[in-house]
Amino acid sequence: MLSIRTRLACRALSTPYSNTRIALSQIHSSFPRYITSSAAAQPSQTQGTSTSASESPASDTEASAPKPFPSPPPHKPRTPEWLRRNPTFVKAVNNLAWLLGSRTKTVTAIRETRWMYQACAEREVAETGFIYVECRLPPTFQTWFAFTNLHVWMLTTRLRALPAPYGRLYIQELINHFFLDIEYRLRSVFGPKVPERIMKNHMRDVRDQWNGSTASFDVALMQGDAELAAAIWRNVFAARGEKAYKEKDLPEEEKERRIEERKKNNDPEADGASLEEIPRLVYQHVAHVRREIKRLEALSDEEVRAGNLGKFGTVGVNQADTAWLADEGDRLVKQVQATKNES
Repeated sequence: MLSIRTRLACRALSTPYSNTRIALSQIHSSFPRYITSSAAAQPSQTQGTSTSASESPASDTEASAPKPFPSPPPHKPRTPEWLRRNPTFVKAVNNLAWLLGSRTKTVTAIRETRWMYQACAEREVAETGFIYVECRLPPTFQTWFAFTNLHVWMLTTRLRALPAPYGRLYIQELINHFFLDIEYRLRSVFGPKVPERIMKNHMRDVRDQWNGSTASFDVALMQGDAELAAAIWRNVFAARGEKAYKEKDLPEEEKERRIEERKKNNDPEADGASLEEIPRLVYQHVAHVRREIKRLEALSDEEVRAGNLGKFGTVGVNQADTAWLADEGDRLVKQVQATKNES
């Protein structure tokens, strides 16, 4: 699935970004720990320094829960500031870089798209409350992939406008970084001894999903907001609400039976109130896509090639509180343990 050249691109990752990739991947390798990390991080951002009743001491369940992963250390340049401002030193380093090949088009694309992908990967963590609370999407690898892939696709729409051969190189290296992260997260979930046959099958499935979602987003972007909303509903929301729509003409007794069955299976479609919010949530995603593509369109080719793309905006207007996710994570852990004991 991944070529040798793609794997060599992973070695070009600097230490701070590598730590970020590892931290984000470990978060998704364990659902309860991820939930606890989100619950602990969100209130501090929304409440600031004010004191409220929600800041009471944690319960025994929360105290025994895994602690959030520490943030990666800030990057500190090893070269002194006065030396980095020396024009003779800068010129010598640049000449040496040319001789070593680190200023070639391919290496430049690998280096700059690394930071581009980091901006995409950070969005799912920054909008935890909106994705998992307000949108009620399951905290799974599939949700992370769908949300991150949406931002990666938005970047590719701007990279395609770069002159040849930069457009092709930047898109290829951006996708390489994306799939390297995907492979790392899958291996974190399956464990270090996962057979390569299983990894190849899962990577092939992810590749097919990426091809299909990218094609649907491309077509929808040209046809209008209605088609774009449909593509986001299918790929990000997994067509949630389709079952309820198809069953609207069934007898009430049959509807109740199916709803109870979905509640036992933790199916999001069991909550009728959340289904009514889907049109509004999809609209927020469509508006976000249009805003970001318009922002990227205003950037010059030189800024894009240098990686100066700015930061993505938020999809959700109000980031929801994630305090209840800790209890939900503990409940799911107990349910999985009980299922294992019964089997």
